Amino acid sequence: MEYWDITENPSEEIYRKLINALCDHSDTFYFITRKELTYNQDILEQFKPYTLETYKTKEWANTITKGPAATVFVVESNDKTCKLLKRHAHTLYDWVAPDLPEDLTFMKNNFAWFSCTTHEEFSSFSIRSDHYKKIMHNIEGLKIQKSE
Repeated sequence: MEYWDITENPSEEIYRKLINALCDHSDTFYFITRKELTYNQDILEQFKPYTLETYKTKEWANTITKGPAATVFVVESNDKTCKLLKRHAHTLYDWVAPDLPEDLTFMKNNFAWFSCTTHEEFSSFSIRSDHYKKIMHNIEGLKIQKSE
C-alpha cells in the first residue's frame, strides 16, 4: 500500500478534474455532519435521492472524535452527484461547515482510496494498485507527495 498526500488545496479546474477522477473510479463517497455544527440543509437535500445510507459513528477515515457521534451520509457516485460536488465547491477544502458537509471520502469495493479531513486541510490517497496510482498521477495540476 502506498499513501500520497495532497500538498496544495486543489481549486477551480484542478478541483473539478480531481472530483471527476474520484467519481469515475468510485462506487460511493461519503461526507459527514456533526451535531454541534450547522450546514446548508438545501444542499444536503440535493444529495438525498442518491444517499444509500446514513449512520452515526465516532470513527471515520482519519478521524476519531471524543465528542458527539457524527452522521455519515453514504452517497452513490454517479454523474449527477459528481455535478453536485462540483457545483457547490470551488476547492476541496470548501467542504466545511457552515455551508457544506465535511470530510469527503471516496470508496471503491468498500475500500477508502481517497479521504479528506477538511478542518485540518489534509487529504490523501491510499493506493494499492498501479491502476489507481496512474489515475491519481493523471490529474493534471494536482500537487501530491508520497508519504513515508
